[in-house]
Amino acid sequence: MREMRDRGRLRIALVAPFGLRARGTTRARILPLAREMARRGHATTLLIPPYDSPEDAGRRWTEGGVDVINFSLPPGRGCGSVWHLWLAWRLWRAMVALAPDVAHIFKPKGPSGLVGAALWAGRRSPLIVLDSDDWEGPGGWNDDPRAGYSPLQRRFFAWQERFGLSHAHAWTVASEALRDRAIGCGATAGRVFVLPNGAPAEAAFPVSRSPSSAHSAPTVVLYTRFAGVRPVDVAGIWRRVAAWMPALRLTVVGRGLAGEERELGRLLPEAELLGWVEPREAAALFARSSLAMIPWADTPANRGRSSVKVRELMAAGLPLVAYAVGELPATLGDAALLAPAGDADAFAAGIVTLLTDPERAQRLGRAAQQRARERFAWNDLATVALEAYAVGRQT
Repeated sequence: MREMRDRGRLRIALVAPFGLRARGTTRARILPLAREMARRGHATTLLIPPYDSPEDAGRRWTEGGVDVINFSLPPGRGCGSVWHLWLAWRLWRAMVALAPDVAHIFKPKGPSGLVGAALWAGRRSPLIVLDSDDWEGPGGWNDDPRAGYSPLQRRFFAWQERFGLSHAHAWTVASEALRDRAIGCGATAGRVFVLPNGAPAEAAFPVSRSPSSAHSAPTVVLYTRFAGVRPVDVAGIWRRVAAWMPALRLTVVGRGLAGEERELGRLLPEAELLGWVEPREAAALFARSSLAMIPWADTPANRGRSSVKVRELMAAGLPLVAYAVGELPATLGDAALLAPAGDADAFAAGIVTLLTDPERAQRLGRAAQQRARERFAWNDLATVALEAYAVGRQT
């Protein structure tokens, strides 16, 4: 392992699993951490294989002191095995040329996972820190039919997860459940650090909100890509709420991998389906909404999830009603109404409670916003990553 300098700047290369646009890990987890490292004076580079954001292919820019590099894509169309191998090779070559002190690899699977494995096999590898923010193997994304993995892919990704979580100098994970999983796969307990997702910068959301007035129908927001939310569950909750408050509106922000928002539209034709929206548009929508619902199903993947979207809702100051699943109770604390997992009656009652008690709703919204800023600020969370680097160096 190459010696890191004792003092002064580190050369840090962060390897993303995919592009900045379609999914949240690169945009809302890796880039904010990279910006904070650059703000602290470290030389920081973000390497991106943008197979799901081809409009960025070949582009390079500097953002918040971070050198952001999107690799070009191979000719043709698609994102199969050849693409992943080709991108992994390009990422590895760039990593070798950069010769960083720290290689922070995000996700053990796909191109980034291949780069981590290749670096580990190298004779003079940098300090390798592997990050896990999802349950990838059996019980997680591998078993999700929407992923569309073949049996061979599932076996390979399961191997990648096990290898990555047992072959690194240190690990960062997004939740306590993922910490347990990493240790179960072979990671050393004392070198696994819980690095939850952070809240967006304060400038992303208004300090004060102007929710629906008493003269307009109150609006409830469902903000999700349906990774852990089932349309049938949402419909069951909403029908119970509508029985009490027929004029209530449901606005759905986000798209599912298998078009789950369309399924929800068939179950609830009255719902407003906005699909994916730009972050600025989402902030404006949250500012004029009454509350948000977080009806996670109680699954292994959800128990390990540290949701960026939940932190965005908190930062927006929205009153929240959620199922008590996984990390949600620890994330939300007493700044939301929590219903027992799967109890649709209790969940619906929580929505009605907040809509009929606006003062309590406002208190919870302010508490959620304060909690997001105090507990999930990236300037604090970056310290966790630096602790992982320091401990990894001692191995």
